[in-house]
This record gives sequence, structure tokens and C-alpha cells, in this order.
Amino acid sequence: MARKNDGACANPKQIRTDVDCRAARPKFDNGAWSPAKISDVTGGGLYLFVTPDKSRPGNAASRLWRMAYRFHSRQKTYSIGPYGNGKDGTFSLADARRERDKAKVLLKDGKDPSTEKQFDKHRQAARPFGQWADEWLAKKKVEKVKRGRIVAVRAPKTIEVLELRVGYVKDRFGKLRRQDIKRPDVLAFMRSYEAEGKLETRDRVRSIGEQIFDYADVEGDGYNPFRNLNGQMIANISTPRPGVTEPRDVTRVFKLISAPWTRAKFSDVVGLALRFDALTIPRPGMVNEMEWSEVDWDAERWTIPAVKMKTGWDHVVPLSRQALAILRSVQKLTGHRRYAFSCSKDAPLSNNTLNKRLRLLGIDTKTDHCAHGFRTTFSTLSHHEEIKDAKAWDGDVVELQLAHLDNSTVEGLYKKHGPLALIGSRTKLMQHWADRIDHWLDPKKVMPIKGGAQG
Repeated sequence: MARKNDGACANPKQIRTDVDCRAARPKFDNGAWSPAKISDVTGGGLYLFVTPDKSRPGNAASRLWRMAYRFHSRQKTYSIGPYGNGKDGTFSLADARRERDKAKVLLKDGKDPSTEKQFDKHRQAARPFGQWADEWLAKKKVEKVKRGRIVAVRAPKTIEVLELRVGYVKDRFGKLRRQDIKRPDVLAFMRSYEAEGKLETRDRVRSIGEQIFDYADVEGDGYNPFRNLNGQMIANISTPRPGVTEPRDVTRVFKLISAPWTRAKFSDVVGLALRFDALTIPRPGMVNEMEWSEVDWDAERWTIPAVKMKTGWDHVVPLSRQALAILRSVQKLTGHRRYAFSCSKDAPLSNNTLNKRLRLLGIDTKTDHCAHGFRTTFSTLSHHEEIKDAKAWDGDVVELQLAHLDNSTVEGLYKKHGPLALIGSRTKLMQHWADRIDHWLDPKKVMPIKGGAQG
């Protein structure tokens, strides 16, 4: 039995490549698993120390880079850090070799690498908090994040918002050392946002402060005054964005947005964008930033790339005949540009543009209906629509079209089939939705009955 286990977990004799690092296992000796020390082929005392996982025999609980050396005739060990891809405090094989070489230089100068490492930690701890914030932000700007099936850097708008919120933290605490920032000071800072009713901003800023503190914790003491403040702060209970759901109100809103706008500029691109938003029901920001390159005219679909989506996954929107008609009208105006719904210059519409138009039409966007509210209207009416006393649309079809991946079933469908999950049923749903809108605008128009109860 011992021979079988030993053979299944045979270690490389020396570390030559990262493949050897990943293959490294603890050793099986005298019927028990024990730590293994595997030296680096380039020497210099560098080795990988592999500890056994007690809950999973034969597997490694950790792989740590260490270096054996002598200082003033004493045998010592320099701890470099955990093996990994070089991110989040880990060291690849190349990183470990560089650290070994730096340690050798220190030894040549008569300095103990382990002692110098502790001194460096203390020197780092004395840095102003603003420097840690800048370093954390610089890391976020180049860091690649997994979004659905792609890996990409954060979008410029995301970075812009991060810079703004990091600035809030720096303005208040930037000149202080990490240890000098106390919990009462952070609470007072958070309550200044509460006094202005900015609970969402408060929560975002608190989260960023917590992340920067964790990043600056080079000594590993776990001190973080931005953490666990909920008990001392006002609860931030989100209010659903208003959207009409009663037949009379729905008809009124759609008639108002479909009527000609006498004060239209640039052939009323804003009005067309608002109607397109109502037909396709994405988050309004996606319409504002829609690019012509995202439209597949042959497949009659609009694919919103993962980097723009809140979910971090690509999202496909089937385009109804009515939605395509709007795009063809807009194409005559902005088809030579990057952004579909651009007005005086080739730039996305501002976040407030669609809501401003609704307000000009006499719709209260705070209590009655807002641009985001079209999603509420669509969701409520589609989930409750019946055909011959049966549910017209499967809930998963509706939720997939809304890009709601919170439900485990919906998330499973997306992960298995990708952006085209249930695309046939979703295409029928979106055409049916556009036909319903036409029927509200003119009841004489016959609305085809195309249910999709089975998805």
C-alpha cells in the first residue's frame, strides 16, 4: 500500500520548471505523509517546502519557497513566500529565484536577509495611507479580471469611478499612517455621507477603504477600522426603481414616448434611444453606450460585451422587427460613427439623458416611471401573462433576457449554453413584447399569440 501511494505522489527530484512546482507533493514515509523539501536546480539554497494536507492525504496543503543560508556561522532559513502565479502575495519560480538573488546580495554586504525583511515591513508600515491608496489603485488599473468567459482589464468608466472614490478616502486619511487611522474617525467619516443621504456612496467608499487597508497590511496584523461597521451605521435598504405595471399607466407611458417630439434635435436620437430601450429592456446605460460593431444585422441580434455588463458575461438581445426599424433609422444618422445613439458628437449619451426626456414628457422619474423602469414593466407583465389559463412564458426565459443570473437554475443554463441560452424562446418573447407595445399604442392592431411556457 505504501508503495502505491508513494508512486502515485512521486515528486520531481529537483525543481526545474513551474510544472514541477505544481506537481510537487508531500512525501510518504513509514506509513505517514510528511513535508517534502525539493531543491531548485539552480541552487543557491532555494527549495520548495511542501506540507501535507491532513484532510486530503497525498495532497499539498501549502507550497512555500524557502532558502537555506548561513549567517555568522549559524544555519538559518529565509522565508520567501507561497508558490503561485506571482499575484496576491505569491511567488512564481522566476520570482523566487529573483528573491534568492536579492538575498545573496544582502549576504555579500554582510546583512541578514531575514532581518532586513522585517525591517522592510516596518518601513512600509510607516508610509502614509495615501501612498498605499495610490499603489492599490495603480494595481487595479492593470489587473486582469475574469468576466464570464473572457479575461480583461477594467473598463475606463470603472477606473474613473474607482479614482473618484479613492480620492474621497485620500482626502480624509491620506496623510495619516495606517496605524493612526482609528475606528471612531472612520465612523465619523461614514456618518458624514449619511447626513447627506448618500448611503450608496458611503457603502462604496467604505468597501474601498477596507480593501486598501487589507492591501497595506504588510505585517499581517489584521487591523482594519473600515471593517464590521454595519452595527453602527444606518441600514442601506435599496428602493426599487419605479416602473409602471397597471394597463392604463403602461399605455399612457408608451403613447407619450412614441409621440413625435416637437423640440427634437438631430432627428430626435434621444427619443429613438428611449423607444429602443423600451423594446429591448437592457439596463439604460447599455443603450447609451451601444456601438454599431455590437449589432449583427444578419442574425438580428445585439450582443453587449461582458466588459459592459454588470454580470460580467456577454448578453445577447434578440432584435424584434420594431427594434430593427429604429436601428435602421438611426443608422442613417450615425452609421458612420462608433456609438449608435450619439448626438452632436460621437460620444455615448449621458446617464441622465433618457430620464430627462421622460421628465419633459411629464413623467415623474422618482415616483412614477424611469428609464430603468421598463425592465420592471417587462418583467412583471411577462411573468404574469397567461394564454388559455396557462403561464405564457417560462420564468427562466424572462430572467435570462433580463440578464438576471442570481437564480441558480438561470446561472446554470448560462454557464452550460453561454449567451445563446434559450435564444429561440427569448427571440419569440422579444417579438411578442414589441407586438404588445404596438397593441397598446393601437388596440386595432392584432397581437399574435406566441407563448413560450416550456422555454
